[in-house]
Amino acid sequence: MVYEVFLSLGSNLGLCSKNLQNAIAAITEHKGLRLVRQSGVYKTEPQELADQPWFYNQVILLDVQEFWTPGNLLALLKSIEIRMGRTRTTDKGPRTIDLDILTFGGLVIDLDGLKIPHASIKKRAFVIVPMLDICPEDYIFPCGESLKKLADRLDFRLEENRIHQQA
Repeated sequence: MVYEVFLSLGSNLGLCSKNLQNAIAAITEHKGLRLVRQSGVYKTEPQELADQPWFYNQVILLDVQEFWTPGNLLALLKSIEIRMGRTRTTDKGPRTIDLDILTFGGLVIDLDGLKIPHASIKKRAFVIVPMLDICPEDYIFPCGESLKKLADRLDFRLEENRIHQQA
């Protein structure tokens, strides 16, 4: 069995575009994780902690072989973040790389430290807009809502590749 898995990538420290590329390479070098599509890169206004550089955000779609569980994929993503220099000193603060599982097939998981679909997916234009690049508008999340409906409910402004959204 193969799962379709959407991941969100973000960076606002260092060479942000290169950080995104390096993260994708680090993910897909592992057996059973195949890149299917990737969105464009969007510059995004910081959420919650506004006094920091803008983020570079992207969403990728992977085909994930069944021997990968959501838990061991999350562990891999966290290890890549550490290897790429991420430190967790300030919640929602600046980071070299942030890697999140958005969806994992049609699974719904609500555990301490692992929520799939991602808990903030409905509120974040920096996730929904890039997903629209690589996913049909009628894509249905495990919560039963379509990508288009979620996008229509968000209050944001898109100017070329810049997403303006106040938290």
